[in-house]
Amino acid sequence: MRKQINTENLIIVDGHNFIFNFFKAGKLSKGKVDYLKEKLVSDLAWYKNLKNCDVIVVFDARSSDNLKRESQLVDGVKVIYSKKSETADDIIEELAGSETGHKRIFVVTSDYLQQKVIFRKNVYRKSSREFNLELIDLKRKVREDIIDSRKNSNRHFLSLEKRLNSNAKKRLSELRKK
Repeated sequence: MRKQINTENLIIVDGHNFIFNFFKAGKLSKGKVDYLKEKLVSDLAWYKNLKNCDVIVVFDARSSDNLKRESQLVDGVKVIYSKKSETADDIIEELAGSETGHKRIFVVTSDYLQQKVIFRKNVYRKSSREFNLELIDLKRKVREDIIDSRKNSNRHFLSLEKRLNSNAKKRLSELRKK
């Protein structure tokens, strides 16, 4: 029996492809690449919560000694590491081709061949650049909403002193003096 899902969209991100295309991480140390992975997962969790969609990020681990595929849930984002001799592309093709119950599946990769392979009904592709621009725009809109919210809340905020009647102010003043 398939798990009931609450969202219409599934976003599948080719993790290393996004990092190496967006962050230009080609010559970074393993520690910095690990930091960028964590940042990507954090950004995807934030995106997931704002867009109410399911998100899976897939990382290559083909050069590792992993004998089986590993997955974990990090802040609501499913993170999958391929097994030895398996690529992220293999997993993405499998996920995009399987029946997930989602109305739309978006695959985020700048790998041209991958974009061609996954293209089918209800499976859409976004380049890493396009998805990054979407993330940046979403962050900008949230910042603007926060600023607007602060402006509006300050306008309607009345301090405690302004909300108390004169009798209550007098009693509080007496308590303060004790």
